[in-house]
Formats: sequence, C-alpha cells, structure tokens
Amino acid sequence: MTTKADNTSTSSVETLVIGGGPGGTPAAMALAQSGRRVMLVEAGKGLGGTCLFSGCIPSKIFRETAFRRHEAARASDFGLGSATDTLPEVNWSTVQSRRHRILAQRSGGALAKTNGLKGLEVVFGRARLTGPRSAVIERAGEPPRTVTFENAILSTGSVPSPLPIPGADLPGVLDSETLIGIGFVPKSMVLIGGGPIGIEMAQIFALLGTKVTVLEAAPRILGPVDATLADLLAQHLASSDIGLETGAKVERIEGNEDSHQVHYTRNGQSRSVEAQVVAIVAGRHPNVAGLGLETTAVTHGPHGIKVSDTLETDEPGIFAIGDVVGNPMFAHWATAQAHAVARHILGQPAAFPSSEHNSAVIFSSPEIGMVGLTEEAARASGDKIGVAEYDYRIDARAQITGDTLGRLRIVYRIEDHRILGIHVLAEGAADLMGEAALAVRNALTLEQMGASIHPHPTLTEAFGITALSALAKQPHG
Repeated sequence: MTTKADNTSTSSVETLVIGGGPGGTPAAMALAQSGRRVMLVEAGKGLGGTCLFSGCIPSKIFRETAFRRHEAARASDFGLGSATDTLPEVNWSTVQSRRHRILAQRSGGALAKTNGLKGLEVVFGRARLTGPRSAVIERAGEPPRTVTFENAILSTGSVPSPLPIPGADLPGVLDSETLIGIGFVPKSMVLIGGGPIGIEMAQIFALLGTKVTVLEAAPRILGPVDATLADLLAQHLASSDIGLETGAKVERIEGNEDSHQVHYTRNGQSRSVEAQVVAIVAGRHPNVAGLGLETTAVTHGPHGIKVSDTLETDEPGIFAIGDVVGNPMFAHWATAQAHAVARHILGQPAAFPSSEHNSAVIFSSPEIGMVGLTEEAARASGDKIGVAEYDYRIDARAQITGDTLGRLRIVYRIEDHRILGIHVLAEGAADLMGEAALAVRNALTLEQMGASIHPHPTLTEAFGITALSALAKQPHG
C-alpha cells in the first residue's frame, strides 16, 4: 500500500492525527482542505477503523446474506415456489470473499482521497506520544520516525472488552472482532452479551442455520434502548428459536476447540449450555494502550479520555474524539465530533454534537432506530412528558412487505409539544432515522410533524399519523 510518506526520520506538522477511522480521517481531511499541514497515522492495514474492518460494515455484509436467505424462506408467502422448497446453501467462503472485496474497495477509496490532498501525509505505523508536542512513529522494517506538532487529535477507537471468565482464552472462544473472521458457519453458538453486537450477530447466525443462545447478565437486552421496544424484540427472539437468558451470570467455559460448555447461574440455579463456538461480545472499551499519554497531561479512566466541551484533553492543544472518549461509540458520532474539532482548531464557529440529538440504529430484525431521549430519560428531566405510539400491524406498507412486527414511539413535552425523542422498531427503521434526526435536532413540534405531508404507502407516514393522533388527544381550552 502506497502513501505519501517520505524517507526522513524527523518531521514537523501543524496537526498530528492518530487513528485513521471514521473520526481521524475526516478530521485530517477537513484540516488539510483548509491549508494546514497534517499527518495522519494509522496502526492498522488501511484507513477505516473498527467500523470498516471488524464492526458495522462487515456485520451488515453478513446480515445481507442472512436476510436474503431468510427472504427465500418466505417466498411462498408471496406466491413464489412452495413452502417445501429447499433453502439456499450458504457458501461462507464466498461471503467472506465479498467482505474482503468491499472492505478493500472502501479503504482504498479513502486512501485515494487523502493522497489527493496537498498538505496531508498518511503514514501506516504506530504512533506514541513522547511529550505534549512530540511523538514517535514505529513502522515495520523501518527506523522510528519522530514528529513534532502544534495540535494533535487522538482517535484510536476502541477494542473488545474481555470478561474475567475462566476458560475465556480457550481455542474456539472468540471476541467480536475474531467472530467477524470466522471461517465457517457453526452448528451452534453461545453469545455472551445481549447488547447491540450480541443481538445483531445472534440473529444473523440464526438465519444462517446456527442454533444460537444469548446470555445477558442484565435484566433485559440492549441496555439504554427504549424499554418497550427492547422487550418487544426480546419476545420476537424467543419466538424465533433463539435461546435468550437474561440475568445470567457466566461462571466458566470448558471444552475444546470444537465443543464448549458454558456454565452460568440464573435465579440462583446453576445451568449450562453446550455449543461449538462461544463468542464474548460484552461491549468495547477505549483504546489507550501504548499511546504514551503518561508523557503528557492527558488523563483517562475506564470510560475513556477526559475531554472538555470542545473535546480538548487536559493537555492544551491535544484533542480526543470517537470511541476513545467513551460512549456513545458510533462511527457517525465520531465523524460529527471530527468536523467540530477541525473547525475549532481552525478558529471557526463549531457546533459540537450533543448526545440529546444523537441518532443510532441497531441492525436487529426488526431494526431499532433511535434519536434523542427515551421516555425514561425525558421523565427524569422533571418535565411532563407524553408518549405517542403507532403499531405497525395496521400500517399499509408493513402489511405489503409482510413485516408487521413494529412500533413507533414519539416522546414529547406536553407543555409545548416539542419532540424530544423518536424510537422505532420496524424492518426499515434505519431509513426512517433521517427525518427523525432532523425533527429532534431542530426541536420540531407535533403540530409541525403532523402538518408534513408524508407519501403513502410508506413507513414514514406513521410519523404524521402518530403526531396528529397525539394532538387529537390533547385537552382543548
């Protein structure tokens, strides 16, 4: 892989960006486009970060295969074939080849864009701070390279969180990243963790023919997600022959590479489940190892690097963005922070993203889309809160596609009808989040949403219907 790196051992730049993922790359590009001399250092095999290589993109590639197979299973419902037709066989090597091809295309495209920017140098190596304004870059087979800078942006992402479980290091026990590289579709699998990663992967492999069990320590899956929607999805998982145990404390893992027994307790009773593969997918934590933070005033804890409202660390001139700062850990959140920090460094007005306006999608089946505050979070503010609901079983589009399991929940303030949060469980929820994000970010009211003319038959018309329904129930003076 070629870069614009030269052969000198010492460099001086205006901004050093460590980490070439969805935070670091756009930050470096924005600064270079404005005329600054920037060095972008990436420790991995290409630009893109966790999201591209072992997170959101690979899992969605797998999901596409799983759901196309699922659609084949439902074909007879739409007058195609018969219910006894054999399902397509899964060619996993082809699936993985497709993954590699898409990742190479996207990473290569990102590198081409950065290489086309004057003033931006991309270096593939591992950067370590050696002081408040200096760092050393180590590259395989080459002498260390020293760089000095005026500003730095730390965007090193996150890594899978290990669990202190005896047997977690056994062969065949994977984490979220090694699960992406699995070379076969297992006959059975236990996923330890019922967060977004665990639920997405559980449904993907179940649709591919794997017998799946999910063990979650908390009382319910998907933690901060709207409780009503999470409970509906949990019920759907159970009806889909996915084993789901909440309140399950894993005690140990035993076995060998081809057969494992996961021992856990639930409601005070000891239980166990056997599976060919075990995956520990209990979340991720900020990646600060080897960054050399001890040579600076930058401070961090288990939840990430400490930053100010402008994402500046305790070391003036050094900023941190993305997963390394902690939750929320989303690619689009890191990108929003990146653009804000770049504008701030350039001395331009910057709108730093607010968690109250953040949007996210869990690519479960049905998908869960969310923007803004949940009902629980909104009520904690002390305001009088209303929640308007829509059941997609009555929706024309959902009936046409056969995906009627779903619910829309609009959280609003009763005093002025301002929309504070929109939460959707529906197949296709991801594509509804654009309108939802605009509504919450711009403090739209139920009146404004209800007055918007939505096309029929679409899933998005539920927004207008639900807003008008809520208004009709309001007391009139």
